Amino acid sequence: MLARTTNPQPDESLLGFLRRLSAFNAFIDTGDFFSELGIRYGRPLIESIDDLERKCGLPAGELAAIAPEAKPKDACREWQYERHRSDPVCPICIADGKVYHQSWRHTLVTACPEHTCRLEDTCPRCSEALTPENGGHGKCSCGTDLSRLPVQTAPRHEVLISQLISGIPSSEVSGLPKQLVSSPPADIGRFVHFLASSFSTNRTGKALKTKLPRTVEEAVVLLEPVASLLENWPNGFEDHVRERLVNADPALNSAPARLGNWYQRFMQFKDPAYEPFHKALGGVVSKEFSGTYLGSLQVDESREWVSAKEAAQEIGITSQRLVEAVQKKQIAGKQSRSGYGHTHTVIPRLEVHNILADRERYCDGTTIRNLLGVSRKQLELLREAAVVSEIALEDRPPLIDGGFDRIAFADRLARISASAVQRDGETISFVDLNLRRTTDRSVLIQIFQRIFDCEIVPVNANSEVLLGKFQYLKSDVERELSKGRFSKDWTAQDVARITGWKPQSVVHWCKLGLLEAREVSHGPNKGYLISPEQLARFQSTFVPVAVLAGSRRTTSRRLLGLLAKSQIETYGAQKEAQTSRGHLVRLSDLMTLANSGGLPSLDAESCTASLRSHEAKMARSRVHPN
Repeated sequence: MLARTTNPQPDESLLGFLRRLSAFNAFIDTGDFFSELGIRYGRPLIESIDDLERKCGLPAGELAAIAPEAKPKDACREWQYERHRSDPVCPICIADGKVYHQSWRHTLVTACPEHTCRLEDTCPRCSEALTPENGGHGKCSCGTDLSRLPVQTAPRHEVLISQLISGIPSSEVSGLPKQLVSSPPADIGRFVHFLASSFSTNRTGKALKTKLPRTVEEAVVLLEPVASLLENWPNGFEDHVRERLVNADPALNSAPARLGNWYQRFMQFKDPAYEPFHKALGGVVSKEFSGTYLGSLQVDESREWVSAKEAAQEIGITSQRLVEAVQKKQIAGKQSRSGYGHTHTVIPRLEVHNILADRERYCDGTTIRNLLGVSRKQLELLREAAVVSEIALEDRPPLIDGGFDRIAFADRLARISASAVQRDGETISFVDLNLRRTTDRSVLIQIFQRIFDCEIVPVNANSEVLLGKFQYLKSDVERELSKGRFSKDWTAQDVARITGWKPQSVVHWCKLGLLEAREVSHGPNKGYLISPEQLARFQSTFVPVAVLAGSRRTTSRRLLGLLAKSQIETYGAQKEAQTSRGHLVRLSDLMTLANSGGLPSLDAESCTASLRSHEAKMARSRVHPN
């Protein structure tokens, strides 16, 4: 609990509040404050925000209300667009003593929505970047007052984007559709990113896979082409759609097919605020496109209609399934009756194209596994790690056969691919990161989360290559595995290799509790982890009869007979058909027997020598498994 606390102010970001709280508690550097609280700004902190509230002495929900999240109500708090490597500020706001604004944390916000000046994320004195964990409240780590940073006016389109994402109504947001300005939807940031991606093409030739900018400068470059779409509404947007139609394959007979992936991405923005954009698109298609579909992209009575049978054949599903979707009002359509109750069902042509686009976009688990290049078990682990997930049934478009979003996965894989850093060293493929490499499921899940958060980056991840073939440094993976709770323990197979015992006997002794071990999940089965200390205690207590017989050049059966005659009990035997294996004898019983001379074929001197040989082997195994 901190000595002094305070409460977040309206429109203040979580990181800005923590900086202010740090200064309130007399910390000069926010990094020292984070160390004092035992936290680090990032995903783990956001996931455990309730713990941070307790440490700061705040009521439950106080920080959760300003923290980034997956699907926030206000666009500037969306976690996907949270800045991880920079913490820009508005010099004028700092000079006026205002709080760090929520919108400054959004990676596509490059201007202060209030003062219309460019945000700054580099200190002119030390030339170091302003990051979430350096400097203090209003101060750079070198001591420079951030209110003295240079002030430069931002271009109008950057101001418009910043104001839309901030959700701040302003007369400056003029010229854009009123629906968009009066109530910007929660996914406005995604929409801006989509528009910006329309102008960017990767080296491989694939568009709409633009990685998120890391700095204000990179965001400025990404957003520059968007100016023509926003500053000259609707002409700029219509010209952009017209250019896409003209440059597309003229052999394609539908507008959605010609617009391709851009159309699919565009159609996912269904908030009423985007209606003017949908109408503008429909207007351009009506005037410029001469294929099968000529009307507006909005479903209405003027469209071309097709029978349910014809539509079902085109889509690749049964007509009955299509008719049921119309009856349940899941898709647009009309039904009429004739004769003795025969029902005629017709579907708008555009609706057919929308269904085809949705079915192309969403797929089942088998398809997504093939697209990722991973095994079924690995996909299950990815889902358990929450880096791969299906869309809930109630949120899926109608008439699709799977809940995995191809576009979302393509975006995430593009981010991972773009984070690749070429480095020397032995590598391992992503597909080889599985439960055969480690039995510690929790550590493997953590590795997947860090890979998808781009915290463990590949050395070679061409965007044309499947995820399963992405290459990672073995040293990075082994370092993460070494943090695991059971990473230094041995499996039953390791113990068998160390000692020369049968693996099935080792497992059986673990089940009986003779060999202490920790039971863990190993895929669908159970496995055992044995520490060096547990193996040492076992070897100090028991010796396998087979080992003892081998040292005296006799058979286990003959030795068991001699032990039984001398009334020496054995342990851990496992029945196997008409015989048994894995007999153990206590060392204490053997020593007693050797000293009493009760075992005719093994005199005391020979038995003692065998035991010494066993103890020497035991000592060697404690040093290293290999």
